[in-house]
Amino acid sequence: MYNTILITRASSGIGAATAQLFLSKGWNVIATMRKPESKTALTTSEHVLVTKLDVLDLSSIENTIKEGIDNGPQLLVL
Repeated sequence: MYNTILITRASSGIGAATAQLFLSKGWNVIATMRKPESKTALTTSEHVLVTKLDVLDLSSIENTIKEGIDNGPQLLVL
């Protein structure tokens, strides 16, 4: 079994740095952000699932969790 982490606000700042740190340690990352269509360095890794999340919107939270569960096992193993 391989480790997977979900990180909120991963488009920049501490969230992006945290995602990069976990990637460098061999983790799979579910990187959430309000505007995933924005290009980030995270979109270049096959070990990252980038998805939309607005923590103030319950349906967005539910969709993110479902997408992470549905696609998490498909993240490539490091």
